[in-house]
Amino acid sequence: MTTAGADRRRSPGSAARPERRAGRAGAGVPVGERAGLALFAYGTLMFGDIVEALLGRRPAFTAAVIAGWRAARLPGRVYPGLVPAAGRRASGLLLSGLCAAEWALLDDFEGDAYVLCPVETETLGGTAAPGCLIGGDGLGRGSGPAGEAARGALAYAWRAVDDVEEGDWDSGWFASHCLGRYAARLRLGADG
Repeated sequence: MTTAGADRRRSPGSAARPERRAGRAGAGVPVGERAGLALFAYGTLMFGDIVEALLGRRPAFTAAVIAGWRAARLPGRVYPGLVPAAGRRASGLLLSGLCAAEWALLDDFEGDAYVLCPVETETLGGTAAPGCLIGGDGLGRGSGPAGEAARGALAYAWRAVDDVEEGDWDSGWFASHCLGRYAARLRLGADG
């Protein structure tokens, strides 16, 4: 693993992500079998600056929710983990049109602490909550229809379901306190 690769997978500041090995997060769903599937992004991957630093572009997106899950705060980390939660709903974005190479990059970014799993989503249409958007204008205009019935997608779920905080991750806090540094570190790693 290169130094640049390791740096790209660390969060800014003192809270570093665990060491990662390429492809482990997506080991359950081979890259070649993901064609046509969207990624349900619920944390840092909802931010255009983060996705662009990783993939070099901002893919099409639609606001969505998944039932039976939540985006939990993780101890000592600025990013969340998706964990099962009966009666709860996690909000996020469906990122579509990802190619095999982009899925591989995302697997590497997420690493061993996450596992790629299928989820059923409900789309909310073209808007998402302010401050956690793939768009740069803060308005969150997506491309999908509102209220679409359950649609299969993939999400990176947190493996250590007992190693989470009670509270949910706050995208607004992340945007105001961490986003700039986090994206800058990712860009530095990609350029290294």
